[in-house]
Amino acid sequence: MKRRTLMKVALGAIGTTTGAIVAIPSILSAFTPVFKKRDHVLWRSLGPLENFKVGSTSKANVEVEDEEWSQTLRKKGVYVWRPKEDEVVVFSRSCTDLGCPINYDPGSGWFFCPCHGGIFDQEGERRAGPPKRALYRYEKRIRNGELEIDLRSLPPMT
Repeated sequence: MKRRTLMKVALGAIGTTTGAIVAIPSILSAFTPVFKKRDHVLWRSLGPLENFKVGSTSKANVEVEDEEWSQTLRKKGVYVWRPKEDEVVVFSRSCTDLGCPINYDPGSGWFFCPCHGGIFDQEGERRAGPPKRALYRYEKRIRNGELEIDLRSLPPMT
């Protein structure tokens, strides 16, 4: 074997080994949140159900725990849509494209993303812009007259 061939093989092996040493932990850390089983649900109250009028959409805030978010993010905004007496939908305030905070326009009844023009109808379905999916919906329940949502029912980083 020539010296030049030996050097090519040695450098290729060193490069492959170094790449694997760097890539494997990176890939594992990137996909761990996807496969990590969530320990439990985290129900938080949005307030009495009677605070949310039938046929309207309103913004609400929910308190989050200190260990769940940084000190500056103690409240999380959501939108509550109550189309019928016995039906409630709670939307995340994050756009499904880049996570920008969406705004609700009561005149049109639609949600708008100010970052890049994403538009969602009152049901949360995508109507225009870059987002590829509908708005995220929280798992909800009504307990003792209070509307509660599971903060862990959405994908991470929403």
